[in-house]
Amino acid sequence: MGLLLDIGNARIKWALCDAEGLRVGEPLVRRNTTFKDIANAAWEQLEAPARVIVSNVAGGAYEKSVRAWIKRRWKITPEFLRPQGFACGVRNAYKKPERLGADRWANLIAAHADYPGPAIIIDCGTAITIDALAADGVHLGGLIVPGLDLMASALVGNAAGVRLDDPESRDISLLGTSTESAVSGGALYAAVALADRIYQDLQTELGASTRLLITGGDAGRILPLLSRRPEYDANLVLRGLAVFAQETESCVT
Repeated sequence: MGLLLDIGNARIKWALCDAEGLRVGEPLVRRNTTFKDIANAAWEQLEAPARVIVSNVAGGAYEKSVRAWIKRRWKITPEFLRPQGFACGVRNAYKKPERLGADRWANLIAAHADYPGPAIIIDCGTAITIDALAADGVHLGGLIVPGLDLMASALVGNAAGVRLDDPESRDISLLGTSTESAVSGGALYAAVALADRIYQDLQTELGASTRLLITGGDAGRILPLLSRRPEYDANLVLRGLAVFAQETESCVT
């Protein structure tokens, strides 16, 4: 059995990997909670896994706390997914492969393994990332823009009297009827317009069979407004970690 961890800026998603496939657990909210406290509550009773494989975008200090807890609790060293020039059938577009985010690398690995053909991957988290992947596993590059809350917060931070915690900020149809809903709606439609346009442009290059994949915590807000209905995969990063585990050494015990 292996434990897979997708550590994002806001949440930790996790799954157990064995001969039956993935068993996905409830996402864990990070906020200001230490990894030790999160892990003690979530996995105190979990038997020692054979491997722990991690995608971490929370920074080096957080990685150290993850490594320390796992080594102390289970006497094993966790493996952190490091983007490479080539792995699991995917060729990284970055000139410095290690600069690609681990979550984006895992998304690409999962897309290539589980969704044959060319694909555009939209990950809607704290930042919105968009990556293009050719059918042969060649990563064509990507885009990064602020996520919905970051976009709205950037405007609110420079506009007096606007509060995003107002319930009206989430009351969006097409046009906002308050400043708060107009700010949130503007951020939402900016993200939708970007996703629609990049899909339109890349489909011309990659072909009509190009898949549109969407994942991330804010996917549910963006998905219904896209002109093309994407394939939603809430656990794309975890699936990428599972593919990596299988390619490097089976996580089945």
